[in-house]
Amino acid sequence: MNTRSNGRSRMVAAMSALFSLTCATGAQAQMDRPDDGWYVRLGTFGFVTPEYEGSDHYKVTPAPDVEITYDNRFFLSRQGLGVNLLTTDDLTLGAAVAFDGGRKSSKDEALYGYRNVGNTAIGRVFAEYTIDRLMLSADVATDLLGDGHKGTEATLSATWMFNPVGRTMVLFGPSLTWASDDYMNSYFSTTADRLRPVAPNALVVPPGSRPGYKAEAGFKNAGLTAIAIHPLDDNWSITGFAGYSRLLGDAADSPFVKDNGSRDQFMGGLGLSYTF
Repeated sequence: MNTRSNGRSRMVAAMSALFSLTCATGAQAQMDRPDDGWYVRLGTFGFVTPEYEGSDHYKVTPAPDVEITYDNRFFLSRQGLGVNLLTTDDLTLGAAVAFDGGRKSSKDEALYGYRNVGNTAIGRVFAEYTIDRLMLSADVATDLLGDGHKGTEATLSATWMFNPVGRTMVLFGPSLTWASDDYMNSYFSTTADRLRPVAPNALVVPPGSRPGYKAEAGFKNAGLTAIAIHPLDDNWSITGFAGYSRLLGDAADSPFVKDNGSRDQFMGGLGLSYTF
């Protein structure tokens, strides 16, 4: 593998980590991936995130950190099950299918009485362009089954990768996300159609207790993410990350956010992984 291709492989792995930790996928960026054969990374993460998008309550969640690739083309990770359709020294184009867990109204009292956002399968296409140690990325994800938010998100991001000390790798960069009408309505509207049907003993928001707010398509949030990956040896590594995002537009003005939550969203975590 030449130096440019080698550096790009690490960058792609590192960006996989950025996507996983901010969109809810991880990669061992400082380890060189082979151009052919298997690459396997297994580990665990513990991270802190808001209870729901826009909440000011936080939860601690453990999660497996798994990435399996074959020939640097087929992969299974938190991005889902996918394939790199085109790979050059500078450009990668790919697609993946992933599980989306939606949102349960029982997670926070601010959501009581409102419909759940159901589980569904998400289809995503992505493009990554590398300029030395800078990667520019675009990612579009949509609800394939219509069982969840029924909408689409599109994210643009830029990530700079550098080695401040030895083999320790740091990634830092901004992102901007746009969401469709259906996505925004599912997560941020408080109109009557978003209320649960009345059932015995059900928790229902009394009519008129909230404004009939309708969220529409637009830029949803802008954020910054930093990831540090430190190798303990040729196989083991520790990963830490921190992120901040600011909800924008109709998402920020939703009663779930404005009255019961916060436009400022924080996340962080720590993980240990083994690569072979």
